[in-house]
Order: sequence, then C-alpha cells, then structure tokens
Amino acid sequence: MLVSKRKSVYFRILQGIVLVCFCDAFPYGIYTARADAMFDYYEAYNKGDFATAAVKIETLAKNGSPEAQYLLGGLFEQGKAYNQNFKVAFSWYSKAAEQGQLMAQMHLAFDYEWGQGTEKNEVMAQKWYHKAALQGSAFAQYEYGKLRYLGKGSNRDPVLAYAMFSMASFNGWKEAEEFKDKIMPNLTAEQLSHGDEIAEKCMGSHYLYCD
Repeated sequence: MLVSKRKSVYFRILQGIVLVCFCDAFPYGIYTARADAMFDYYEAYNKGDFATAAVKIETLAKNGSPEAQYLLGGLFEQGKAYNQNFKVAFSWYSKAAEQGQLMAQMHLAFDYEWGQGTEKNEVMAQKWYHKAALQGSAFAQYEYGKLRYLGKGSNRDPVLAYAMFSMASFNGWKEAEEFKDKIMPNLTAEQLSHGDEIAEKCMGSHYLYCD
C-alpha cells in the first residue's frame, strides 16, 4: 500500500497530459464510438461514478485499445469499480505499454522498480523508463537517469545519466536539475561535454538518437 501511495504522488502531476494523448489518438475520421466512450469515461469518472466509467472502457480495453487498457489498469490499481488488484492492473498496463501508451509505460516501469503487482525487476524497470523517456517524458528521463547513475538494471553510466537529467531538466522536471547539480562535481570536463553532446543529439533528433 505504501508503494501505491508513493506512486500516486509521482503520477498525479502527469495526469494532465493523459487527455491530450487520448485526443491525439483519434485522428479525423475515427472520432466515433471509441472516442465518445473515452469522453464518457472521463465524465463518469470525474463525477465519481466509477462503475459507469468502467463499463465505458472495459470492452474497448478487451478489444485492444491501449488508452482504454491503461485506464482500466488504473481502476484496478485504485480499487474503483473493481476490487483493488495490483496484479490485474499490472497486466493491463503491460498490454497498453507494449502498444506504446506513454502513461502505461511509466506505470509499468514503476511497478517493476518497486515490485507492485509483479516481482521487482530493475532491468525491466530500466527498459520501460527508457522507452517512456524516448517519448519525451521528463519524469521517465529523470527516473531512467537515476537508474543509470546508480547502476541499477545495467552497468553504471554517469555520463548518460547526466544527459538524461539535462533533458529532464530542460523539459521541466525540477528534481532532475537538483540531481544534475549534485553529480556534476563528480564528472570531468570531458564527461560533461560528452553528456551535453548526447542530450543535444537526442533532443535534436526528436529522441531517435540518444545513446
């Protein structure tokens, strides 16, 4: 339960981007029943009618919608409309993350890092933070940078960590700037220069070339 509470603090700040992501998922010509169901979900959820919210997305999730799968996972994690079940939540996050759903990727990474709904696995946590980081998530860039700096999930790489903190800081994640300032005295001028090059190349290529 403590892990779940900590997770909710991290992700509350990110919830504002979810609706934007979902709007982008419905290009012109596809704004039909699927999009209507999503907005009906939000309307019911915001009213506290979680049972109706669940009805609106459960079929979509089972039919493969990554957005609906992510939202359904959230209902199971929060214990809203369903009995709280971290393992089922993890399963739905996995399905959505495999299809590239950004928020699901971050939830999945967190679950692997802390062992919520699955066995703790820092290699997999790093993998999913990395995937989310390459979608431009400042939070994921920060978390991936921490794992690379601490050597959790793979060999320690302070230069790549510095580059990730630089990008996360540029993208508005305050903690990344603080962590970056802490590690800079431990890096040589050459390492700092190389880290800056990685960050510039990564962001300049829209996250296509980042290692």
